[in-house]
Formats: sequence, structure tokens, C-alpha cells
Amino acid sequence: MPFIHVVDQYTSSTADDRYTVAGTHVMINYKPNAAPFTDADMRAIVHAVAAALGTPNGYSNEFHVFLPPGQDECFNLGFKVCYSPDDLKTFFFCAYHSSADFGDIGHVLYSVEPFQDNFGCSSRPGTPNGQLADSTNNVLSHEVFETITDPDGTAWWNSLDNGIFGEEIGDECSFLLFTQTAVFFDPSDVTLHGKSYVAQPEYNNNQHACTTSP
Repeated sequence: MPFIHVVDQYTSSTADDRYTVAGTHVMINYKPNAAPFTDADMRAIVHAVAAALGTPNGYSNEFHVFLPPGQDECFNLGFKVCYSPDDLKTFFFCAYHSSADFGDIGHVLYSVEPFQDNFGCSSRPGTPNGQLADSTNNVLSHEVFETITDPDGTAWWNSLDNGIFGEEIGDECSFLLFTQTAVFFDPSDVTLHGKSYVAQPEYNNNQHACTTSP
């Protein structure tokens, strides 16, 4: 699909169908040490899943952790930078991507996807698949694109002192819609395999613009 080919310029690859979705599932049991979840918990979950699947890790796979409604998650328990719609003073992100090195299974890429259809993270009303599905679609696409183009925080991000220093290709194009009562993400309409979705555009370095096509 044309949308994913926005990343061609960053990866030096133009092949179709190079990003696929695995159909394998595993069940794991995990009990956190405290509430809310932290990034250490997310890494433990990703490690358990990756080890159980036995699939190649490194840069050939991405793991996405989806959290249920009402589940907060923070980077750590000391410095409260969190997904916490119930506590606005610590609410700083809707999702994020990261990577980790494990002694037994090596380097792993992952994202954390808390429940998106709520204050601060929802897509605008009237999307093709409803706010519940398309809010998740929109934020997940943001993290997938950034994991591809900046997997370890050392690749493609804005290095200019222009007000968006450090932002990745999704951050620069995460547009908002302000109404009298709420603020929503304002993604674009895209068609993938003949089905309509909404997903935010990504920064196209060739065009110096936010686009949904190369």
C-alpha cells in the first residue's frame, strides 16, 4: 500500500509486502510487583512473549503490548511520566515505542499501546470504523512508523532547534482537532487493501511535508 512506502526513503528499501503481521499466539502469566504498570513490566511481558514464540528478534520483528481500559502505565514509579487519564497531573503520553537487550534472546523492539478511546487519545468522531477501533489504528500506526524509522532513538528524529527538537516522523504530524468540549487527534483518511481507515500522516523528508504516500 502507498502509505507504508513513506518509510522507503528512511530504510533504503522499496519492496512491497516486507512488513507482515504474524498469526502466532501464545499465552503467558505475569503478575506485576506494583500498580500502575511500568516500562519494566512491559519489557518483562515482551521478553516472555518473544521467548515463548522463539521467533528471530533483532530488527526483524516488532512486539506491541495492548492494555485494557482503565490500566495506567508509567515509565517508572519514581518519575511519574505516564498514560493516566484518571490522573491528569501525570498524563503525558498515549503510547510509545522502545527497544531492549536481553541476554538470552537479544535485541527486541516493542511498543506499548494503552487504551486509546478516551480523553486525550481519541480520534475525531465520524471515522470509518468508529472511534474505538480508529483511535487504536491511528496511534498504532504512529508507533509502527516510528519503530521502523527510529527503532532505538538513534536514527530519524528532528535535530534542529526549531521547536520540535527530538520529534520523530509521527510526532511532527500528529495533528489535533479542537472543539468546544474536547480535543481529538485529527488523522487522515487512508485506504488499505480496499478498506477505509484513519491514520495520521507521517513526515516525508523528500517532500518536507506530512503525507500518507511517498
